[in-house]
Amino acid sequence: MFYLMDPRILPSVRLADSVVIEPPYVHKRRKADEYILYLIKRGAMYLREDGTLLTLQPGDVCVLDPECTHEGVKASWCEYFYIHFRHPSIRRIDETGIEDFQKLLLENRRASIQSNIFSYERCEGEKLYLPKQYHISDYGTLVKVTGLFHEAAGKNARQLENYKIQLGCTILEAFTEIARSYVTTETAQYMETQPRSYRMVQKLLHYLNREYASDITGELLEKEFGGNFDYMNRVFKKATGETIFRYLNRVRINHAEALILNTPWKMSVIGSRVGFSDEYYFSRVFKKYTGKSPTEYAREGMNKRGG
Repeated sequence: MFYLMDPRILPSVRLADSVVIEPPYVHKRRKADEYILYLIKRGAMYLREDGTLLTLQPGDVCVLDPECTHEGVKASWCEYFYIHFRHPSIRRIDETGIEDFQKLLLENRRASIQSNIFSYERCEGEKLYLPKQYHISDYGTLVKVTGLFHEAAGKNARQLENYKIQLGCTILEAFTEIARSYVTTETAQYMETQPRSYRMVQKLLHYLNREYASDITGELLEKEFGGNFDYMNRVFKKATGETIFRYLNRVRINHAEALILNTPWKMSVIGSRVGFSDEYYFSRVFKKYTGKSPTEYAREGMNKRGG
């Protein structure tokens, strides 16, 4: 089960803090008029929500629903963050009712990976998937989310100008990190059921976006991924609609466009920075993808700024 929300809208946060509870204290029975998110830091928490027992351990995230009654069922020592929030678009969804849910998540991620990072266009849709109950197993994500909640608690305590806006931004960032971790877990399970070729394409996309400035050749990819390049290229094109090097060049040109408009570097330097060792080849590829030479593109960009 998860909560679907529009990430373009900031959550309204009433409380953001951490606390330690000790026996004999247990949570009182209540039905809140807001969502409450817990992140367990240390110890354990034992709750019941509308008859469902919830045992929360360190690294666990749990969202309590305002439509449900919850209460403590066992006294225990526990240190945890709590976030009380509302969101106008949030709704609860059972993923078992969605056909090919994991495939949907993976398609959203692939669309994001393949997008132009220098564009204003949104690519991943208008959805954020916040899990109802989830264990953050990735230590890096847990550290980041913990840091964001700690930062949010500080902002809520200081109450400086526009602190509620900053608080909403920080909590939304934490929710996004939790949602990304959740999507990664869900899609990893799905990918294990898919053919090796499917998993290879996803890894290739990540690799090309990360290493685009390197000297990437077919031979290098064969060594990196342990397969025949022609086969990889066919599978990649079938999945993405582009060959490996056409996709790679598009990524490189996207980065080159940003560098042309935002740096004083020569075209030869920009070309090498995005993976083209030959300035003339860079110019040909750039014109093929944009319809303009790098110099023409720079001139037009300067004219727009001047206007």
